[in-house]
Amino acid sequence: MILTLCINVTSRIMDTASLRGSEYFIQVDYDEITNTYEIFSKHVTIEQHSTSAKVTFEGHKVFKVVPNTENNVKIVMDLQKQRIGEFWSDQFDVHNAAKITVAPENINKFVDVMNRHGIEFEEIIADLQKVIDSQLKPVITVERSTDFLSFSWNRYHTLEEINNWLDELQNNYPDIVTTVVMGRSVENRDIKGVIINYHQERNNTLIGMIEGTIHAREWIVPATTTWIIKEFLTSTDPEVRALAENIEWHIFPVVNPDGYVYTFTTHRMWRKNRSTRNFTSCSATGVDDDMSNGVDLNRNFDFAWMSIGATDNPCSNTFAGPSAFSEPESKAVADYASKLKNQGTFVYYFALHSYSQLIIVPYSHLTAAESASITNYADMYDIARGGADKLEERFGTVYRTGVSADILYPMSGTSFDWVKNETDVSVSFLIELRDLGEYGFLLPPEQIIPNNLEIMDALLEMDRTTRLLDVQVQILYDLRKQDYYYWTDVFTVNSNVRIMVSPLKDEEFVQYCRNFGLNPVISINNVQKLIDDQLRPSLMNAERSTTLGSFSWTRYHSLSEIHTWLDELAEMYPNIVTTVNIGESNEGRLIKGVVIDFKAGDRGDSPLVAMIEGGIHSREWISPATVSWIIKEFLTSDNNEVQNLARAFVWHIFPVVNPDGYNYTFTNDRMWRKNRNVANFVNCSSTSDDLSNGIDLNRNFDFLWMTVGASSDPCTQTYAGPTPASEPETQAIANYVLNLKQTGNLLYYFAFHSYSQMILIPYSHLSGSDVIQLENYADLYEIAIRGADKLTQRHGTSYRVGTSADILYEVSGSSFDWVKGVANVPVVYLFELRDVGEYGFLLPTEQIIPNNEEIMDCLLEMDRTTRQLGYYSGAVSITVSLTCLLISLAFIFMK
Repeated sequence: MILTLCINVTSRIMDTASLRGSEYFIQVDYDEITNTYEIFSKHVTIEQHSTSAKVTFEGHKVFKVVPNTENNVKIVMDLQKQRIGEFWSDQFDVHNAAKITVAPENINKFVDVMNRHGIEFEEIIADLQKVIDSQLKPVITVERSTDFLSFSWNRYHTLEEINNWLDELQNNYPDIVTTVVMGRSVENRDIKGVIINYHQERNNTLIGMIEGTIHAREWIVPATTTWIIKEFLTSTDPEVRALAENIEWHIFPVVNPDGYVYTFTTHRMWRKNRSTRNFTSCSATGVDDDMSNGVDLNRNFDFAWMSIGATDNPCSNTFAGPSAFSEPESKAVADYASKLKNQGTFVYYFALHSYSQLIIVPYSHLTAAESASITNYADMYDIARGGADKLEERFGTVYRTGVSADILYPMSGTSFDWVKNETDVSVSFLIELRDLGEYGFLLPPEQIIPNNLEIMDALLEMDRTTRLLDVQVQILYDLRKQDYYYWTDVFTVNSNVRIMVSPLKDEEFVQYCRNFGLNPVISINNVQKLIDDQLRPSLMNAERSTTLGSFSWTRYHSLSEIHTWLDELAEMYPNIVTTVNIGESNEGRLIKGVVIDFKAGDRGDSPLVAMIEGGIHSREWISPATVSWIIKEFLTSDNNEVQNLARAFVWHIFPVVNPDGYNYTFTNDRMWRKNRNVANFVNCSSTSDDLSNGIDLNRNFDFLWMTVGASSDPCTQTYAGPTPASEPETQAIANYVLNLKQTGNLLYYFAFHSYSQMILIPYSHLSGSDVIQLENYADLYEIAIRGADKLTQRHGTSYRVGTSADILYEVSGSSFDWVKGVANVPVVYLFELRDVGEYGFLLPTEQIIPNNEEIMDCLLEMDRTTRQLGYYSGAVSITVSLTCLLISLAFIFMK
């Protein structure tokens, strides 16, 4: 029971136009903890700015309390409400230790309550003020004297000393260090830091940011960030030098300057900023009203704001503010980090705090199980774990790693979570420094340097691990912003990536890669020479020179040459060959092919039908060269197996289904991949705007469109279009396939691409055991693996077999997946032709005929297996299929 008598006294304040009220509370409390009545008075002056005198903690003790039941938690929480003590943190739970400061006059009462309720407690600081005073006295560390300019690490420094030192650094290192003010605080102080950049002329900058002292009382934080700055400028350790010089560092020792100053002038244990606009009486929570003069900046960021681990009570240390980004300090940090995202490759964001000895991984409102699906969570955990293990080696200090909800407590609205979510920085951590609570926020000065040494060890190891893990993949994706031309569209760990680099950027590119532990190897010295060579007839194949009409396979042919040749064939073989146009492209070109039918008009009602698609990706010149060779073989070969295959089917063969793109590779851009559709033109700030003038036709089909392995950005090579089947080329293929289904038994669909030397099985989004969702996967696997084995026998070329997701990368919206999934064609494959990357899309002309010969061997063997499995008649053997299923799955799991 609480009786409150409230007397309001209002007085006119001279020379002002407003009234301020004072309230005197005479309160009679019945204390459930001590079983006593207590009368006390409290005077609260409601005004906009605090005028508190310096708080002294002389004789105050700090206790560690461990509540072991929910009832214990309630009793412990009531200690503050009854003004027996004040907690260092607002967040504690069963079995979690809480620190509480107790004034001399309340010590006996505190001990009595603990003993009476059987709550575990321990005195950890005998006189709080003595510990605070000792932090400002330099500790003598002769063997580790590391003064640098006006700064040292044998005591804690004021904001003014820190900011003056930052200015000194710029004066002493004008070519490397630049001071920067990211914004101003509530009380108009600069939020000051430094940029350390050893290569001002460098493009493709790797960027790291370190945020310090968002919580004012955590003095070890600016002592650590300043040490890192000092090491980056003065260390001779090769690993430190590499970390310092490979990355442009943006380091801010104190992002909460008002709060930090307040810990020196008024209240050493202050945590928040100094915003007075939420001032209110804190009598109900048992703390001084001044507690309401501040917002916890690390709960004020607009990510999952106020969802957990934060409060709307200004009298709490975790007050998240009246709204997200209500505070100028949090807004300044967010704005600055957002700008960094656009200035280079944002690799690191480290937020330093104390205490608890933790490396915390995003996101803090989720458990580890809930975080597992987050992009690169596993990598960040491995990076953190590696850093913690290395840190322990120096002094035996143990750090734990994980998400905050698992190893500390859940929280929301934090800086490092926001930065990870909004900027997609590769690696973002919150690091809780020494100790585990013996001194807590009052870490003695003699621990500053040991703490700093082990943290540098951790940073170096984390950087080493970062360079070895998937982050390298992200770095390469980010490099796309810098106007490099990628031949590889999707890449993963341990896969080769082909990037075309102009001579002007050679050195810069190599240095960039090496900075991050990537070792580029030149595979083509002069791309233009290779392009020019593709239009010259190969002399190496002179003895094997084979021509048919105006066509040969000693060089690559233009679209007009291919179309002219198709017309020639119809004239040369009028009873067998018919030209067919299945539609027009965006620019009005014909999508032209041939129908080859040796038994025209004599096949009955349900003839076997097959279709071959080529040149859907325009830069893959070997594709139409292969498809045209197949046409030539079907018409001229004296091999019995070739003749049988040619005559068994009505063949519908299209060398180039992307005529606009293919033509563009001859007239404008040899490396063009997509069609030519200008309807989605946008400014591609990171590359040529022309890249947006096209759609990847092999992502545009209406089967699982845009679910995986495709992009909605017109400035990417895998742009899937504004809608599925938006392109006339895609529509033409799809409509033609559906019409073929009506003309007979459409058994085969082969799509030819390059490069990688693979035979891909539908579906391209499935991997592992999921591949058996395709009912005849086992048969398709056996057909393909036999074909690949036969192919190898000719020239020793090795092809891999499997779904794209298993052996290449995930894809959706592809033509052959659509043909299988929608048109339900039994035997469907995508062939990735020669080579495995030595020449890539620029396969030399002398390889055209060898490639074509081995592909014909492969097709004949695949057809032989298809017939053995009963597909010609439709009577597929289930027994064989099950046997093959076991074989194919065993292969998948052994990979």
